[in-house]
Amino acid sequence: MKRFLITAVILLAAAGLRAQEIRVGVVGDFNMSWLHNSVSSSDCYVGFGAGVKGEYLFSDAEADNFYLEARLLYSLKGGSWSGVHQNLGYLQLPVFAGYRYHINDNLTLLGGLGPYFGVGVLGKHVVKVDDSKSKTDIFGEYYKRFDFGLNYTVGVEISSRWQVFLAFEHSLLDITKSKFDGLDYTKTRPLNFYIGGAYMF
Repeated sequence: MKRFLITAVILLAAAGLRAQEIRVGVVGDFNMSWLHNSVSSSDCYVGFGAGVKGEYLFSDAEADNFYLEARLLYSLKGGSWSGVHQNLGYLQLPVFAGYRYHINDNLTLLGGLGPYFGVGVLGKHVVKVDDSKSKTDIFGEYYKRFDFGLNYTVGVEISSRWQVFLAFEHSLLDITKSKFDGLDYTKTRPLNFYIGGAYMF
């Protein structure tokens, strides 16, 4: 994760950014996630995300209305089956290239896409039998900590401050490291749908 942050900073610096072209803000979301494997998909798991974001707005005539965006988030994802659910907490870095379409002075449409990078920091495999629960740490033994995929987003910005967005992401990696007892599947990939908002300073 440190390498990705350093790379992002270097790229921004190399582009000759000026302070008035950079915006920062706070962001939060609710997400609906699924774990898709070689046998089936899990039921929907509802989680959340929170963090900070930065935007670089291009000012040259040729690239006017284009922007770059990066977010640093804690994102809680997962999946559930009958009597089983998995909580997956990631430190995540989505990076977008996007376009802004100004409807008027107070309303702007936003759209972007790009990769995301995630590192699993907290994960539990929870099995419920009758009134008892058993919990197993999931990262390192069953799931790989690193995740990588693609992220797509659309949204609106109101009064140059408030943003509301929808986003969809899907992993390009198989995060499975080994099989769970009693669950014979491999090639697990997270899928996530986000509804969120941001406030830009």
